[in-house]
Amino acid sequence: MARTKGKRQRERQRRQLRQERRVERRASAGTAAGLGMGSSAASARSAADPICGVASPTIDPTLCWYIAKTVPRMGVRALEALQAAEVVTYQPRASEVVVRRGRRVVRRTPMLIRTVFIGVKDEPHLAIARDRPGVAEIVCYPVEDKSLEGNVSGPVLKPAQLDAEGLQRFVDRIAKGEIVEPVGIKIGQGVMVTDGPFASFPATVERILPDDRIAVSVSLFGRASPIELNIAQVQLL
Repeated sequence: MARTKGKRQRERQRRQLRQERRVERRASAGTAAGLGMGSSAASARSAADPICGVASPTIDPTLCWYIAKTVPRMGVRALEALQAAEVVTYQPRASEVVVRRGRRVVRRTPMLIRTVFIGVKDEPHLAIARDRPGVAEIVCYPVEDKSLEGNVSGPVLKPAQLDAEGLQRFVDRIAKGEIVEPVGIKIGQGVMVTDGPFASFPATVERILPDDRIAVSVSLFGRASPIELNIAQVQLL
């Protein structure tokens, strides 16, 4: 019985991982298309498309920003439903290098469990976001209800609106930390190239680039040659 339960749990995890990969691929394709079609098409996409490891996403100051909590194991569905309702989302993620089927790949995981920042136009738009499938709640704070004169006052919950400038500083700090030291790689560090035409060559990290890439210097015939690689194509010495 326990073995069957564990097998079902692993299968659910594999299905969720495959679904997350499909969403990320669609998001990347949507970002490229949005850049060619103008800001109106890109605004319907997620601000989390360029998530950690690449250029910092821009928080639109004309939108009202809130924090949404998602239903357990429904984070991907919640993001899809929010984006379909033209709600701009931002979900900070961390990058790590893992080995899958003998190959080193970059895996991104949410930094905040069941948490996504959302940007809406107004209160009716927020109400639409709150009712999307997979959205559990909007983070609120208690305030005193003074809406009705003569009524007994008491605390009511009000959605906590975020300061756009403060959220932008938060996003910039996360992106900066991810770009400066992705998965422990530092400038001047020695690495071994593990994939591509320069496999098995030692190299030195010269620059950290956006989109999980680094510039390294490979010694060829006594001469240093600069090349750009994905961080999954190198291994720390």
